[in-house]
Amino acid sequence: MEILEDKYLQSMRQVADPIADNTINSLLQHKEITELKDVFKNLVYNREIDTDKMPEAIKEYFTQNEKLPDFANIGLINKAQSAFAKFGPSIILAYFHKSLPECYACGMGAEVLGMTGRLTNHTRRRVAQTAQFVMDVMTPGGLNKNGKGISSALKVRLVHASIRYYLKKSVEEGKESYDYNKMGKPINQEDLVGTMLAFSVVVIQGVEKLGVKVQQEEKEAILHLWKVVGYMIGIKEEIMPKDFQQAEQLWAKITSRLYAKTNAGIQLNNHLIEMLQEIIPKHSYDGIVYLLMNHLIDDKAKIILDVKTNYQHRFLTLILGFILDILLKFDSNSRFSRYFTNHLNLILLNELKSYVSENESIDILVPPGLHSDWEDNHDKSDKILGIF
Repeated sequence: MEILEDKYLQSMRQVADPIADNTINSLLQHKEITELKDVFKNLVYNREIDTDKMPEAIKEYFTQNEKLPDFANIGLINKAQSAFAKFGPSIILAYFHKSLPECYACGMGAEVLGMTGRLTNHTRRRVAQTAQFVMDVMTPGGLNKNGKGISSALKVRLVHASIRYYLKKSVEEGKESYDYNKMGKPINQEDLVGTMLAFSVVVIQGVEKLGVKVQQEEKEAILHLWKVVGYMIGIKEEIMPKDFQQAEQLWAKITSRLYAKTNAGIQLNNHLIEMLQEIIPKHSYDGIVYLLMNHLIDDKAKIILDVKTNYQHRFLTLILGFILDILLKFDSNSRFSRYFTNHLNLILLNELKSYVSENESIDILVPPGLHSDWEDNHDKSDKILGIF
């Protein structure tokens, strides 16, 4: 299988996203760089984008790329979104405590994130926006015509192109040092497909480690949804895995190539931990962030990221793993695990939901239907957790 070969993956590090990059270049041919900065800020800070007020190149970009790829299977997309409605809180928790950290363990990608400051600065805003992106594409109807998931994916794609442009400019001006031969183009095809797998395969692995059963057809459906989203953010179809088994193999191959200790990766994860700890201890769950990360993150990634642990964390992690393994085997509907993760997830979302940064506010919008389902389980979890 070519996509699992080092030579092929290395060649994909020199391929970025010509469509989005050409859009940015076209914009610069007709506009000043100050206007590009205004467009970039609009894309990053505003949830709703009024394309009528955007430059012509941006309008054309949205119009020409809003269609789902030919391989998109609406039935599988609906199944994936139904799974999100069922155990979305577990997905969000796995995203915070496994998916993001394992992305940060991929050294070259973490270096680019560190250079751009996308996540080292204003961590809560950046993580909140990514969580919103996940909900936009996974909410039922999110990938329908004019769905929020489509506009969110196209925004992300342009933000990536803007970052590539600004980083290239900074290197040319001597403000940053970047080895294109060694690292490839910033946010290249290997990095992009790795991120897509982190949001699908890695998240599912985390959900199951939280004691929630995910059926094989649900795994395939979630992977398919993220392949569709991946295509819309500029990933070439040829580099995507054909099924969940190959996706797991590809993730293992990419991490074997890219896992590396970097100051940027450690700093990114420490910022994430600090943000989560600001939120959760207020609700008497002190230590749960390290407990979940130690339980969920790949052992090699934990070493790379210097995830702190002590004897108490190790002991509690073993106990947690033992309990969740039992629940996974004997709780056929994963009721306890889902109630528990709903409880923690709603704490996180409620704390992240509205805050002010640099005099700008941002909200996480949980669709009413999902919020109602998750709140119902949250109430049940309060009763269950109150027993202990």
